[in-house]
Amino acid sequence: MALRNEFVKPHGANGLRISARSTDRGGGSGRLATPPLAYLYLGVMVATWAANWPLMRLALAHTEPIVFASLRMAGSIAILAPILAVLRRPMLPVPTERLALFWIGLFQVTGFLVFSIIGLAIVAPGRAIVLAYTMPLWAIPLGVGLSREVPSPGKLAGAIVGFAGLVLFMNPALVDWADRREVAGNLLLLLAAICWAIGSCLYGRRRWRSGFWAQTFWQLAVGAVTILTPVAALEHDWSIEWTPGFAAILAYNCAVTTVLGYFLWNKVLAVMSPAVAGQVLTLTPISGFLLSILIFGGAITADILGAILLIAIGLVLTLRP
Repeated sequence: MALRNEFVKPHGANGLRISARSTDRGGGSGRLATPPLAYLYLGVMVATWAANWPLMRLALAHTEPIVFASLRMAGSIAILAPILAVLRRPMLPVPTERLALFWIGLFQVTGFLVFSIIGLAIVAPGRAIVLAYTMPLWAIPLGVGLSREVPSPGKLAGAIVGFAGLVLFMNPALVDWADRREVAGNLLLLLAAICWAIGSCLYGRRRWRSGFWAQTFWQLAVGAVTILTPVAALEHDWSIEWTPGFAAILAYNCAVTTVLGYFLWNKVLAVMSPAVAGQVLTLTPISGFLLSILIFGGAITADILGAILLIAIGLVLTLRP
């Protein structure tokens, strides 16, 4: 699968690489604009990921957070491996790219999933999704050092406004700073966002010869091994209350939000900077927050509305040409 004609096959390789003219990461002249299909991919991710946070919170009533993350990763590998085998797609990236993709998977799969699911068990799902999706705010300063991307004035303004929204979201009226457990849950969700930003910026540093499915499978395999291995050794409570609802949520997590989601995210990052792509995904926490309120209830205060408004303004500023 390719985005228009911007993808070209490298000589002697099965994967895809990006043409030198394929991306517009800074508005430089002579570069093609981001393909519209990239925004369609982001739209699918927004819809499926927003719905998943309330669903995961419901699933956590049936098992421990880290057990759910382990089942999610094991199920994702079990789904993806046979598909790639039938399609005769390579499961492994080219040897020279495996170490780099290992570190990317460690951050944006293992780090994000582990810290976010533990934080979600502590923090209300509406708040949790907003904190976890502050990734684009962290991607901008991290991108300067990791991806060597010089942010435009619009991106800088968007980051400033977005961080102002984050500060408002963390004010004492919304977070009990005397409650160590609540503070820890909030910080874990922010750490998940930082891990995601690091992995995305590392991914954007180079052009990849490996195919997108090989990249996706490798990163998920890294996540499965680095999550399952310590959990199997350290977690003694693997009790699970199996119900049709729990099984459906787990299947949705494995097939849609993990396998499909990470594949689409890699496709998007091939033609769009993580800062810009992440700002589009800012629609995910807004949608997820509203959906969580509908499902679990809760008050929408002026502080929360103000924080969401600042996030939306940051989105507009970042996406301005």
